[in-house]
Amino acid sequence: MAPKISYLFQSKTGFFEYRRRVPPSLQEHFPRSSKGKLLTEWKKALDTKIESVAQRRWAAENERFEATKRKAEELLHGEVPKTQPSNQSAISSAKQMAVKYGVHPDQAPTLGVDATDEEIQNFPQKIKEWKLKVREHEELLLDFILDEYIDEEQRAKDYQSGRWGEYGYQTPYKPADPNDPLIAQYLIVSGETKVTSHATWSDAAELYIKTNKQEKIRLPDVEAKWETKTRGLLKRFEKAMGGDNMRLEDLDRQTVKDWLWKTYPKAGTRNRYNNTLSAVVNCWNREKKGQSIFNPFSGLSNKKREKDEREERRSFKPEELSEYLNNIINISDEEVKLIGLLMIYTGCRTSEAAGLQVRDLRIDSNMPHVVYRTNSIRRMEKSDLERAVPLLSPVLDAFRSYKLPTAGDAPLFPRHYRKKGHENASAALRNIVNNVMGISDRAVVPYSARHTLRDRSAAARIDLARAEYIMGHISDGSSKIHKEYGTKTPPEILFDDMTAIFAVSDWGFYEN
Repeated sequence: MAPKISYLFQSKTGFFEYRRRVPPSLQEHFPRSSKGKLLTEWKKALDTKIESVAQRRWAAENERFEATKRKAEELLHGEVPKTQPSNQSAISSAKQMAVKYGVHPDQAPTLGVDATDEEIQNFPQKIKEWKLKVREHEELLLDFILDEYIDEEQRAKDYQSGRWGEYGYQTPYKPADPNDPLIAQYLIVSGETKVTSHATWSDAAELYIKTNKQEKIRLPDVEAKWETKTRGLLKRFEKAMGGDNMRLEDLDRQTVKDWLWKTYPKAGTRNRYNNTLSAVVNCWNREKKGQSIFNPFSGLSNKKREKDEREERRSFKPEELSEYLNNIINISDEEVKLIGLLMIYTGCRTSEAAGLQVRDLRIDSNMPHVVYRTNSIRRMEKSDLERAVPLLSPVLDAFRSYKLPTAGDAPLFPRHYRKKGHENASAALRNIVNNVMGISDRAVVPYSARHTLRDRSAAARIDLARAEYIMGHISDGSSKIHKEYGTKTPPEILFDDMTAIFAVSDWGFYEN
């Protein structure tokens, strides 16, 4: 005889129900009873006398209880309830398996209006055979699920205490994982979860996210942020197009275009998001040979319009740079100060400076320099060049009074090395430009330090390839220098270039 399933009870009249005690500490955070009282027991009539049907409904009800319990525990500990990770990935995977085995509800035999007499006569038998096939598959899945979720540790304790052999003993089970493909497949096959068997936008979105994460190397915090933003965009589009069961083949180019133009009026934003949406379809077509669909996003990006709308950044004027530098030197946050100085004196990006490790700073070298490269806490952008840049006195003096972490692989700036830290440093530097200095020109930002170094290089008549190498801008010339020097100690000529660049006091023409 199969062991009894926890929380599944049968009344004297033969009907099954789900019953489970609500922990006293969580009752305050559970939904109230119909009379407004604290819920001490979770009870749900399963409305069946058939055990196999009851087991199917038990799985769905147990999942609902576990989700409610998780939220109650978070509230008990003063946390904002987290939304359970989307189980769409599990659903997509489970749907494919159900279709593969021919047990998806959409695959049930049908009788067309033009059916022959023979087809009509054979139809009841076909239905009977298909239902038997589904039931056998359900039972197999349920066996797998129950075996997987048995709480072996608790059962061992029960065995040792003697409870295991007592009358009415119920096998202990661990909380069900709603993202378990086995559970997702069971709920699809049983009809508890309604999903179409056709390829949907949700299927393509999950495939894209999974494939992209396998192919791209990102730091954990960067990947988490990428996935959150990407899921947000894909879900926003999905809702606008009709929901998670929208067929891929039903995507309409004009509808897509109208939505993009209305939702993202700025060409730069629209192009960026359209490229992501297009990548979803391209990924599907690449990974699902034989299921290719027309890509309605192809060709919708408009680079010319983006260029026309773009707000060009400009360099700091000499007097602006002098004031900006003075404010940075006097800022109380040592980490932000050094990040700002590195941006001014090496032309780097905020993330390049903030993501340095201690070993990347070589201030005791014969030629003090900093190495910008991919490391264990920050990956370089694919548009940036790994390089070694000489450091001049203002930066060296600031670093010599800075308490460096001792470990070589430690972040040089412990409070700013993560993605959020990069953003905080940018915000602090932007505050200097906009609020402390009162510059209202939107073309002037902390990143203007990079443009300024470029313009000063030109004014100093520095070889373009070497100037681009210093700033990490990839070109044929800078790549050639990188191939020769890489991230080794920079040659004397680069130090001479840096000295000449910062000797320039006038580097451009400004209309205002």
